[in-house]
This record gives sequence, C-alpha cells and structure tokens, in this order.
Amino acid sequence: MKRAAAFTVSAVAVLAACVATTSSPPPGPSGFAEREGAPEEPPPPPAGGVREEPIECHGSDIVAMTDCVIEGEVAIDAHGNCNVTLTNCEIRGSRVAIDAHGNANIVITGGSVSGPTAIDAHGNANVVIDGAAVSGVIDQHGNANVVTR
Repeated sequence: MKRAAAFTVSAVAVLAACVATTSSPPPGPSGFAEREGAPEEPPPPPAGGVREEPIECHGSDIVAMTDCVIEGEVAIDAHGNCNVTLTNCEIRGSRVAIDAHGNANIVITGGSVSGPTAIDAHGNANVVIDGAAVSGVIDQHGNANVVTR
C-alpha cells in the first residue's frame, strides 16, 4: 500500500511541474488574441494602405501582399503560371482592375476590386474573390474560372 501512495505523490509532483511550466498560447497570426466563443475577424481594408505599383506577374512568379492599395490602368496583369495572393487590398484599375490570362491563379481575400472592367479572365486563368467588394464588369471567357463569395 505504501508503494501505491508513493506513486500517487510522484505523479502529482510531475503534474504540478508541468502545469507550472506551461504558458498561454501566442496570439493568432493577425496579432489579435482569440476571444473565447467569438471567431476572429480580419481587420478592415486599409483606408490609405501601403501604395504599390501595378503588379505584372508572369512565368512562375509568386506575389503575395497584405494591406495595400494597387492602382494603374491595369492594376494586376497576371499571365503564364503566375500566382497572386492579396489580402485586405484595394485594387483599382482605370481600365481593368485584374487581367488574368494563361494559367494565372489569383486569390483576393477582403478589400475591394474596382474598375470599368473589374476582372477580365481568359485562357485557363483562375480568379477567386473571397469577401472583397467588386465594382465593375466581370468578363470571363475561354476556360477561365471566376469565383466570388
């Protein structure tokens, strides 16, 4: 019986040591601590954001940006096997906001896309707009795929 009691005390000592060395988890990737029971929401798109030059992506280029403003006659020109991922960005084209062709893959999360032609997707391009406001014509032809949600 003494042996069982000694094991119990040792196990309690080990558990106490583990509890003493644990710490709370780090905040989520956005820097906001999670609130219990409430899903974390992304921050709103930038009011001014970091201004970026229009994006020309070709070949096997990979472009990823967050919290930015991209303006130009064609704000994003993506072709070849290019991959563009933008989060909480304002994309403004005076003629076309997003021109995707070839096998380009573009994912826009949050923010906005605006221009007389918001999206011109052709060839085998794939464009996914997730939670971003879209203002302008969406022109999809060829084998292109445009998904807005």
